[in-house]
Amino acid sequence: MVKPIATAAVLVVTAVPSVLQFFLPGLEPALMRDPAAIGAGEWWRPATSLVVQDGGVLGTLVNLAFLAVLGYLTERSLGPARWLILYGAGAVAGQTAGYLFNDPGAGNSIALCGLAAGLALACEGTLERSVGAFYAVTLAAYALAPSGGTWGWVVTVALTVAGFQLVVHRERLPVRLFPVVLTVVGVTLTALADLHGVALLGGMIAAWALTAKSRSTSRPTSLA
Repeated sequence: MVKPIATAAVLVVTAVPSVLQFFLPGLEPALMRDPAAIGAGEWWRPATSLVVQDGGVLGTLVNLAFLAVLGYLTERSLGPARWLILYGAGAVAGQTAGYLFNDPGAGNSIALCGLAAGLALACEGTLERSVGAFYAVTLAAYALAPSGGTWGWVVTVALTVAGFQLVVHRERLPVRLFPVVLTVVGVTLTALADLHGVALLGGMIAAWALTAKSRSTSRPTSLA
């Protein structure tokens, strides 16, 4: 059984500054994604913004919890190397979108999009696929909550419940549904200029590439 070494290492590296930021008020502003500062030469911010959070205590706990769950399931199924590729793909796509959209912020949720895409597209188990889809639906619910008023929160709750049903009833659902859910959420959030949508699509491209490579290397070679 694969030990979740990558998950544990990234969880520690992320959790320590994410907790310290509540005791050191200047830590998050110093490490967050700031397009103006990045343009001025502070090139390290796209990396450091992944280890602090801009969602308060609740957002921090949610991101760390998803990192533990998504990370463990992905690494158990795909191994640490592919884990790092998927996590990096979500981070690169999301940070690029954040810079182009002029969207300052912090958090590892964009990197988690890569893991969610890997679970939904590259894993064989229905549990893994459903959890990846659930994370995508959760992102959609969160994106709709702040600006939609009362109806926005109604839609948020409905989406969260629907996402949970994907996990509960995963064995009854067609396998192709899970990547479709990710695609719909990714395209919708991208259209709303939400960087998580771009991160999901970037993670999906990486997951498809890994799946295609795995299939090509597993084919038996013909004898001349």
